Amino acid sequence: MDIKYFNEFRVLAEICNYQEAAEQLFISLSALSKHISKLEAELGVPLFDRTTRRVTLTEYGAVFYDYAVRITNSFNECTLALKELREDDSFRLTIAFQPLLIEYGISKMLGDFKRAFPDIRLTITEDNNPWNLLMDNKCDAAFHTEYGARRKLDHSLFVAADELVAVLPVSHPLAGNPSIEINQLRDESFIVKQETYSDLNLIFHQLCTEAGFEPHVGCTIRYSSGMAKMVDAGMGVAVTNRRHVPSGGMDRIRAIPIRPAVPFNIYLLYADGKKHSFALQSFRNFLSETANQHR
Repeated sequence: MDIKYFNEFRVLAEICNYQEAAEQLFISLSALSKHISKLEAELGVPLFDRTTRRVTLTEYGAVFYDYAVRITNSFNECTLALKELREDDSFRLTIAFQPLLIEYGISKMLGDFKRAFPDIRLTITEDNNPWNLLMDNKCDAAFHTEYGARRKLDHSLFVAADELVAVLPVSHPLAGNPSIEINQLRDESFIVKQETYSDLNLIFHQLCTEAGFEPHVGCTIRYSSGMAKMVDAGMGVAVTNRRHVPSGGMDRIRAIPIRPAVPFNIYLLYADGKKHSFALQSFRNFLSETANQHR
């Protein structure tokens, strides 16, 4: 029985909604449904009553929930204890980051830190879901957007700020506007990221929902940096981060701020309640000093 199924069951039991639970777990709805069904098959009992839109625990599920909480908590505590027992742990540092954040100078930050602290063994991991790695104690800290942090962390360090912009062809009627409301784009064909649960997609669809329309998606693309290029090629319009729009070489597009402003802040997250190693403390102090120098 896969230990991750216990955690997925626990999240679904607490939220009581498959779609919201899948988004928090950064997995697809079909994957979550498949895992819960497999768990029920292995246990030989139904864990959820699916007769309503919001699922509820059966009597078997209610009993299993208490054990699932204890099992997942014990597993996480065990993983953390073993990690902290490593003799040279204080000079090891594992940092995870989302691919889209490479545009925010993270590679330079890490390179400068490595040169400043050559005795620290630095391991870098690019992952679509660094939050999960942090929660599973598979990394010491994670560069993440504030939108990706599904649960509040008291321990975080501000790294960089950005904003959402609408990217339009210069021929578009709205291209000369100083700012744009998302509602003004309701009839457009949008270029969006392929990953349904990416932070950028979640923010974009939330804006559209609040404006009262379902966006027409005419093109999906893997990397945020390619969205402006597709607009330049005449494939539609896009809503993306300003830093992902090339500053030169694209005279046929315009990047216009979304109104009201939608900030896109980047943080370094590290789990609260955890013993912070010399390496992690050094990295936090290094980033703080770097940020102060650029203010």
